[in-house]
Parts: sequence; structure tokens; C-alpha cells
Amino acid sequence: MARELLPVDISDNPELVRMAEEVSATGEGRLLRAHAGDLAALVPLTPRSNRRKRGTKSEADLKAFRAAAGSWSDVDTDKLVADIYESRRSSRPPVEL
Repeated sequence: MARELLPVDISDNPELVRMAEEVSATGEGRLLRAHAGDLAALVPLTPRSNRRKRGTKSEADLKAFRAAAGSWSDVDTDKLVADIYESRRSSRPPVEL
């Protein structure tokens, strides 16, 4: 299990604040390096692929959503449930310890 990171207030360090905001906005991390070598990594908290704001949908998303409407209307739900239960049954004999 990963340990929680200890928070550090960087409000008084405008250059670090600028860098952190840039990393958050672009989704691309930065490697912090000093004379002794690599010291730390500055990475965004959320993955780049999940950065789209909640509730914003592209036109392609809406088109796909509308196209799916009613697509299961001809499905016999009782038969579907029976098929699901049948596929979950095991044909293997029970294990005896």
C-alpha cells in the first residue's frame, strides 16, 4: 500500500507555483534536477486522458449516445437473464478437500 504524500505549501515560491500550474495544465511531468543529479519528479495529479471536465461531451459522444437509444428494444429480457445464469453455471465437479 502506498504511503500518503506529505503536503508542502509552495505559495511563497512563485517559480515552483508556475511550474506546478504548467504541469497540471499540460498533463506532462517535469524532472527536477540540481548539481547532484535528479532530485524529484513533478507530475500532475490526474492522468491526461481523464482531464476532460465532467459533463462536457463531444459531438461524436452525443451522436453515439443517440444512436444507441432503443437498440435493445427487441431483446427478450427474461431469456437474456436465463442465458446469463446458464453461462455462469460450472460444469466442473465440486472440489473436495
